Amino acid sequence: MGELIHRSFERAVGMRAARACATTRTVTVITDVPRPELGPRDILVRVRAAGVNHIDVNAVRDGYAVDVYAGPRDARAAWTPGREYSGVVVDVGRDVRGWAVGDEAYGATAPTSRRGAWAEVTAAPAHAAAKKPSWMTHEEACAIPFAALTAYRAMIGKGRARRGGRALVVGGGSAVGTAACALAEDAGRETTATANARDFEFLRDVVGVREVVDYAVPGFSLRKTAKERGWTPFDVAVDCVGTKKTRAHATDLLKYGVGTYVTLHGDLGKFVTSEDGMLIGALRGFGEFARKQAFSRWQKDVGYEQAVARLDPDAMVTIARLVESGKLRIPVGEVLELDDIELACDALRDPTKFGKVVVKL
Repeated sequence: MGELIHRSFERAVGMRAARACATTRTVTVITDVPRPELGPRDILVRVRAAGVNHIDVNAVRDGYAVDVYAGPRDARAAWTPGREYSGVVVDVGRDVRGWAVGDEAYGATAPTSRRGAWAEVTAAPAHAAAKKPSWMTHEEACAIPFAALTAYRAMIGKGRARRGGRALVVGGGSAVGTAACALAEDAGRETTATANARDFEFLRDVVGVREVVDYAVPGFSLRKTAKERGWTPFDVAVDCVGTKKTRAHATDLLKYGVGTYVTLHGDLGKFVTSEDGMLIGALRGFGEFARKQAFSRWQKDVGYEQAVARLDPDAMVTIARLVESGKLRIPVGEVLELDDIELACDALRDPTKFGKVVVKL
């Protein structure tokens, strides 16, 4: 079977792929895009489904960090977004072990890759991939990797979640929030999450969150809710919402001296995409991060961290174990064809939509 797939792939010349343009702020499906080259530590995957993430849509629609995602100025007229996929392996790099042609894989592409997963074929690092459970669809599998890697970096890496203690996830109904809750529970943390009422059943019954509160009720306040319910201080708070209010309230609920606030909405991207340019913007972003760290420690004696996804092989081992056991799942919402990629970008930004937006090929 694997040999048949490989021979069929070798006969193919081009592929369909979504190509974004940094100038027009649009993304279009092209029918004859050259296939990506296979690196020595990559697997080449025929994509069956790909996730749609804010980081890609922000780059496509708003020019967010195009220096990073689209490459140099002369290359920004055409690059392929897409940070996560699920599909079938069609080729394996010479330094890769444990993968064979025909294996079903899900995983993440490199954050700086210009050849993402919104395409029929993608090249992805083997250490950021896992074998798809046979009972899981490609649409379900592709919704997991990028969100879970981001959540791992926030909850386990920056938040240092360990057995015992308490974790708060602000925005637990989001893809990253759901994964953060699952990772916190797996690490032995007693987890509390804020979410929309529609997410309660999934977070409680599937993920195992101990307590979920509805942020959509009139007059909701984290501080007020904590007082009414008698919450004891948390060891870590992962903020998937990232407003001034959620930061202030979540920080107030942390343990003095040892608590850590982790946001997914840091300042680096904002400054990098400013008119000052990438280098000056990065310096300003790191400066603002250091200021907030010092301010949080001085004023409230808690830690302040910012988290972004990293292709961590240890994280993928943990993620794969939780996925295989059924303890880590991301609800899938709207599923669209690749030709409807602009509609998929619209759906991601629609707050009324439930679940992960996915494109299938």
